[in-house]
Amino acid sequence: MTVELSRGTLGHGYTVVTPANHYPSRLPELGDQPVVKLVTPRMAPSRIGEYLVSLSAGGGTVRTVEAGFETFVYGLDGTTVLLADGAEHPLGPGAFAYVPESTAYDLRAGATAGRVLVVKRRYEGHPGHDAPAAISGHRDDEPFAETAVPGFTRRELLPVGDPAWDFNMSLLRFAPGVGLDKIEVHDEEHGLYMTEGGGTYMLGSEAHQVADGDFIYMAPYCPQGFTAGPGGPAEYLLYKDVWRDGFSAPVD
Repeated sequence: MTVELSRGTLGHGYTVVTPANHYPSRLPELGDQPVVKLVTPRMAPSRIGEYLVSLSAGGGTVRTVEAGFETFVYGLDGTTVLLADGAEHPLGPGAFAYVPESTAYDLRAGATAGRVLVVKRRYEGHPGHDAPAAISGHRDDEPFAETAVPGFTRRELLPVGDPAWDFNMSLLRFAPGVGLDKIEVHDEEHGLYMTEGGGTYMLGSEAHQVADGDFIYMAPYCPQGFTAGPGGPAEYLLYKDVWRDGFSAPVD
């Protein structure tokens, strides 16, 4: 048997997972639907779980809730509906929903199979701010905003100016050959999923070629930077923790 070299790798403060590396498994709250655990707290120092969940046509998850955890779901393929607090949120490609802490939810596929990206983390509250309420929408509800770097635009899916929120979900889009204007080093951890195109990602002191469907986990203070390839635009969905300094919120 010939085993091809993999672009997937584990580095100091980061990991790269490609579709060729996927190993579907199961989680009780997701029933019998296959899930790829892209990152969990087993990958220290990660404080999130990020999962690719595939739903068979007509299939769905077991309706459960874990006290203290909040959830973000982003539609990738097919037809999926999220049910929470008596409301239905269609999650076709590009649609998203935020489920507040300790709120039960269910995922159901329609007549065709569905695939979603799920981010799970323990909500870190802050005195004087009520926990955020549910939010849903679509990536096309608002245009991408220009940045100081020509050819680099972004779309924020969750409020960025409200300290009640402890994480952001952003779509970052780059014209061919365009990249971030510096190598960043900061205390925010990242979960990054390539939604289109590819390019070169600097992680630590190493350059990695990334493509559509790849996932990168970056620990706090991991040096990082991206430049899109010349063949077309590149885009990724980016999780990062915000408005907090790393001291864990009390757990009941």
